[in-house]
Amino acid sequence: MHILFRVWKGLAKLSFLNVVLASIGIIILGTVLGYVLEPETFRSLFDSFWWTMTTLTTVGYGDFYPSSVAGRWLGIFLFLFGIGIIGALIGKLVEIGATFQRLKREGRLVYRGEGHYVYIGWSPKTKKAIDEVLNYEPKVEIVLIDQLVEEPYVHDQVHFVSGDASDETVLLQANVLKAKRIAIFADARITETLLADGKSLLIASAVEALSSEHQVDLQTVVEVCEERNISKFKHVRVDDFILANDSVSLLMAKATLHPGTTAIFRQLLSKQSGGNIQALKPKAEWQNVRQANTALLESGGTLIAVNDRLDVATMLDLPLQETDMLYVVCHDDVFERLS
Repeated sequence: MHILFRVWKGLAKLSFLNVVLASIGIIILGTVLGYVLEPETFRSLFDSFWWTMTTLTTVGYGDFYPSSVAGRWLGIFLFLFGIGIIGALIGKLVEIGATFQRLKREGRLVYRGEGHYVYIGWSPKTKKAIDEVLNYEPKVEIVLIDQLVEEPYVHDQVHFVSGDASDETVLLQANVLKAKRIAIFADARITETLLADGKSLLIASAVEALSSEHQVDLQTVVEVCEERNISKFKHVRVDDFILANDSVSLLMAKATLHPGTTAIFRQLLSKQSGGNIQALKPKAEWQNVRQANTALLESGGTLIAVNDRLDVATMLDLPLQETDMLYVVCHDDVFERLS
């Protein structure tokens, strides 16, 4: 028993590859020897393989068993050594699974997917944004980057990367070059707005550096604390800006002047009413805004903006170009028909 204990202890120290090779070797050995030693019992290699596997896994159905002395010695050998090898293999597989889950939880894995959204900076605002995106696109993949010890948002489609997002290595770990869009949130732990915007600018610069180096057009949106700092982001080609403090202040002013209007804004920003703001390219038959507006109304959609202009009523006769973007409020089924 002391010898067996030392053998099993040695198996536990073997690398995963060596354990796999030893497991394959013992299975092949048992299969071939069983077939050779007892051809009357094991009429095919598969019968011998079946008996070997049920023996090594201690299932032992009893449908096949050796009757000769040599066959029984083979069975004893599989009992003493083969079960230890298979047990070591199972232990290694469990260990790998546990290690994978730990590394995932700690944000140390490299994300390999494509067409995902990258969210940089964790805060309650980030959580709400992720909730809304998952509500709108249930199958979308999201990668969250922040300097946290453990993943803050547990979801099968949300992957965590731990590290400084201004480090290009961390951005590559999140596979930003294959991302559909990158959203940079202001660091909620920094109370000084200038410093918060400075950190966001540093991250946006790192994203732009990767974009230039790899010749990839990365779509980026940044939360800016103060409007006067937006000009500082111009050289890094940020696509969209979200004014964090101003947005809340303006909504509060609207609610003060016109009670009840905030419900409208919430419906525009969220999918709670069933509809959502959709971006749509103009169809070839829509020569101007008027024709697009009429066609959209007949289809169940409402045109609210053309590019960055909300004054649709004053631009009905404006010709539409292929590069224009129409923003429409409609249900998902309507958008699918239109697109």
